Amino acid sequence: MLQPVENSEESSSSSLDDAVMVPAVVGEVDEAGNPQPPILEGTDHGATDIDGSEVTSHVASVLEQTEHIEQAKKAVADLSVIFRALRVILLIQCRALGHFLRSKAVRYTNNEQLRPIRVWVKHHYGLANKHYQSYGRPFMKEYGKYVWGGTMVVGSWSTFALLYLALFNSDYLERSYTGIPNQPAVYGPFYKRHVAHREKLKLKDLAMKKHRFNSYLSDQTAVNRAIPDTRSPGCDALLYHHNLPTASVIIVFHNEALTVLLRTVHSVINRTPPRLLSEIILVDDYSDSSELETLDNEIAKLVKTRHVRLPKRSGLIKARLFGAARARGDVMVFLDSHCECNVGWMEPLLAEIQQDRRTVPSPVIDVIHYENFEYMQAMPQVGAFDWSFTFYWQMKDQGSNLTAPLVAPVMAGGLFAIDKAYFEEIGTYDTEMNIWGGENMEMSFRIWMCGGKLLSLPCSRVGHIFRDSAPYSFNGESQLMTLYRNYARAVEVWLDQHKALFYRFVPLAKDVNIGDIGSRVKLREKLKCKSFDWYLEHLLPMLPTENRLLASGQIKNTKTSQCIDTLGRRKANDTVSHYRCLPTREPAYTSQVWMYSKKYEIISLENCLDASVADPSSKGGKRVALYPCHGLGGNQKWYYTPTQQIVHAESQLCLTVGKEGKSQLFLGKCDGSGSQIFTFTNIYDHDDFEI
Repeated sequence: MLQPVENSEESSSSSLDDAVMVPAVVGEVDEAGNPQPPILEGTDHGATDIDGSEVTSHVASVLEQTEHIEQAKKAVADLSVIFRALRVILLIQCRALGHFLRSKAVRYTNNEQLRPIRVWVKHHYGLANKHYQSYGRPFMKEYGKYVWGGTMVVGSWSTFALLYLALFNSDYLERSYTGIPNQPAVYGPFYKRHVAHREKLKLKDLAMKKHRFNSYLSDQTAVNRAIPDTRSPGCDALLYHHNLPTASVIIVFHNEALTVLLRTVHSVINRTPPRLLSEIILVDDYSDSSELETLDNEIAKLVKTRHVRLPKRSGLIKARLFGAARARGDVMVFLDSHCECNVGWMEPLLAEIQQDRRTVPSPVIDVIHYENFEYMQAMPQVGAFDWSFTFYWQMKDQGSNLTAPLVAPVMAGGLFAIDKAYFEEIGTYDTEMNIWGGENMEMSFRIWMCGGKLLSLPCSRVGHIFRDSAPYSFNGESQLMTLYRNYARAVEVWLDQHKALFYRFVPLAKDVNIGDIGSRVKLREKLKCKSFDWYLEHLLPMLPTENRLLASGQIKNTKTSQCIDTLGRRKANDTVSHYRCLPTREPAYTSQVWMYSKKYEIISLENCLDASVADPSSKGGKRVALYPCHGLGGNQKWYYTPTQQIVHAESQLCLTVGKEGKSQLFLGKCDGSGSQIFTFTNIYDHDDFEI
């Protein structure tokens, strides 16, 4: 305490304001008997030149710093308590969540959303409980009421944040769903652990005859098996909106192998975010296989799956419409009944539709081997077709962006997604088409020409079992005539003046009764669709039309009276032969139909006549074979001369038929002999070339 001290010599003349402020002497007490702080050493009580203000300022600063230190110590102690309380709050919440998720009520549910959390809590629950017993309990005795209050506050705010995200801010981004982890293997009802080798071969043979794939091996394979992630690089890092539309997955089947069907359903459930999957509708197209008698029992074990049955055999098209009429989701996803959906397959499909509801996306279709059920990655590719309406896959250059959607001229038809309302707006399916076949072509033309678009998505992958033939009947009609009827309906409505090319390749379709197409023609007028010329120009500029052709039809050699024939071969480097000229009524006639384009290519379906492979039977010669058309000329450039010779532009050699008894074609020195003279069925224009 600072006190004013009066100078004894000037006490009578000095006021209190002039007094010098100095500390009291050590050991001194004031008039009340209170001890005083020590006086600074060396202080002269009688000196009148001491600067009292400096001393006062210094002492006040010391005391102020002391007070700040005490306040800081108190704040650190309070923070320590707060952090310890937060730690105990977290331990309490972790233990509570652990108790909840470990309870029987939750442990045996099919709630897929809780399973990842349950796995994490199972790992950390024991550690949290141990820390709480050794650390949390003693702390609760002293600060229990504050901890419980904090727990209520933190829990309330957490609940509010979750509700806000779910109800008011659902448009946040997240990565694609990777599926339910660590599932135990689930086998179908026909699983057998021990089977003799001889019996295995017998069962495999029966399975191949019944289903056209090895359904016996399927029965021994888990219906929820793991498959490799075959998406393009970078797909797993893409983000999608949380509020994507919901999907109804529609799967039509007829006498399908039970375990193959169940594997399709399991893959949908396990690899689709639960919030996006509205339902799975299994449409039974009047199956009569005893193998499916237990299907309803198996479906009862699954979530969001229901089974509807048609009263009679109706075919894929009508069965899909039957399922579509019962769909409740925003989007309908059509799948074949022998598929396996890969991780992250659903989000890319829904994201494209959310961005533009007129987009009809398809996954890239991986291959499930029909015999050993190996899941194999397919390269990103898109659908295309030739004038016989034969569908084939076309490789597409992705450039540097391996995740970008690919523009698809046509879709395969078995697997695609479409907005439910848009499906109705554009006329669903042509209901007069039978069973299946050609509906994918008709819908592809309609979508593109009437304002929509088709995409193939490298980040959406679904495996599919491809078999060489259908294991079921076509309601008493031959499969070929069913296809021709469906094709012809699409051709008459959508191909305009180009339908003549189709009938040139498929002349049998001319005689098929296609029924009434008036309603489909009116639909095209109502939707104000573009011309087929527009479709070809923008989507298939490589497909030759009559205004792009110099000649077409059979190519007949005048010496042998035989026609150049692919013999049904369509693979790269397959050899080309000559065979007796077939009448147009024979189905194999298509393998003798060629188009000679204004780019000087000789085309069969998607392949061109090519002379790039060395012929081992001739010195320095080249073998004439098929190869996918590349449009660059070179080995695929041929001149048809006024002398009716076909000259290979690069080598200046002539196409020549082999000697009698040899059916292969080869290139030989142009000599004008009969073995080098060919005629086309149709000549549209003629260019003169000198040899």
